[in-house]
Amino acid sequence: MSLKDKIKGPVYSIITPFKNNGKDIDYESLENYIQYMYDGGAKIFYAMAFNTRYLLMSEEEIYNVNECVIKKVKSFNDDETIIIVGDPLDCSTETSIKFAQHAKDHGADMISLIYRAYLFFDDHVFNHYNTIANSVNIPILVHEMPFLSGMNGKQMDWPFSLIKKLKENPYIVAIKEDAKNFEITKQVLSLEPDIKVVIAGVKKKFIEFKPFGARAYLNGISLIDARIGEEFWKRWEANDMDRIQEIIEKLEDPFFDTVVKKYGWHRCNKALIQCLGIFHRRDRMPMPHLNEEEFKEVQNVFKTIQENLKIIN
Repeated sequence: MSLKDKIKGPVYSIITPFKNNGKDIDYESLENYIQYMYDGGAKIFYAMAFNTRYLLMSEEEIYNVNECVIKKVKSFNDDETIIIVGDPLDCSTETSIKFAQHAKDHGADMISLIYRAYLFFDDHVFNHYNTIANSVNIPILVHEMPFLSGMNGKQMDWPFSLIKKLKENPYIVAIKEDAKNFEITKQVLSLEPDIKVVIAGVKKKFIEFKPFGARAYLNGISLIDARIGEEFWKRWEANDMDRIQEIIEKLEDPFFDTVVKKYGWHRCNKALIQCLGIFHRRDRMPMPHLNEEEFKEVQNVFKTIQENLKIIN
């Protein structure tokens, strides 16, 4: 099976833990978390700008985290696994080339590239990705999020003319669709199967794109148990919508409709992992983490989810 054909189902984002009040990256706990997710059935691992906390790291730290997660995933000696690592948030093309080369040299299957600063016209953005691809010859996942306009500074979605242009380079094999805009997501899905589309967002939103050929998504609640994601995908393939709705109502909604709505995804994902006992919820300034009273709310949600996990046991 080709790399492109393997990109389907749940894609598991890697969450980076910190220690010493956020001063240091906790590499041991990072590896333990990847091991835990793999033991639960996770196959596609993705280190990225936001969930992996690249935006809080120096370039040297990002290199080190990328190397760590590549080494850990490759230690499984499992041909079904994929490890995707990324470049820093809003860096130069030259810097992205260095990160792509580092990823390739250390055995990554794919590099995730993000550019979301200023859009002036299609060609300068496409040339960024095209130059990296042709310089390093590594498969690329384009992390597509809204730009800031180079003309007036306002947020704007990717033009469809630019989305279509990505097909011109064969090294661009996937796109993380993160516009959170129904029409944009439909446009991006039109790239399938030439470019595989990984849709960000909750499962109840993901199922809206089933009629348009959605085949991969970024995990949410399954960050605490990969069996949730694997069961969801098994039912997706079987078109078992009743079972899918049960998974959403009993496992996803109790998290996203309560504490995530109140405190935000990025603070709650680490708190939920702390409930597992794998690592602490602390983050690095300026990113805040939940205080003790807020964390108790997450613990209560965790207990509910743990009780409801019996539906997949």
